[in-house]
Amino acid sequence: MSNFSNITVIEHENDKVALLIDGQAISERYDIHHEKSIIDELKALEDGKALKLFEQFIFSHTDLNIEHSYLYSTCIVKQNDAYQVARNFVYRLTISDQAPAEHVITNQGKAMTPEDIKKFIEDHVEMSLTKYTDLKYAY
Repeated sequence: MSNFSNITVIEHENDKVALLIDGQAISERYDIHHEKSIIDELKALEDGKALKLFEQFIFSHTDLNIEHSYLYSTCIVKQNDAYQVARNFVYRLTISDQAPAEHVITNQGKAMTPEDIKKFIEDHVEMSLTKYTDLKYAY
């Protein structure tokens, strides 16, 4: 086990590492292990920048050949030589023959809570079923 800044690195026999920030696991639900190279990536991270650790697909829909995807991402952000976990609800728009564009969805500039995200998804499914879907025909 080694430390740098406020990150504790726990080395595992499989040549992977687990990271704790301020003594807290990045994911309380899963025992996440990373390649050892993540340590160098974090040390090289510039102040104010983020390193995406992983993302979880939530749902997507396609209309007029445009894919709308919603994901939940976990990043480590470096601020004033310390690190913190940032979890974001992300919207990714993919149009054929173009690079995907994405942005973080917030609730009036603040990170979405799990309840906010559930409500957002429920509202979008309801809107899709009532405004954009004709269950008698496929367009």
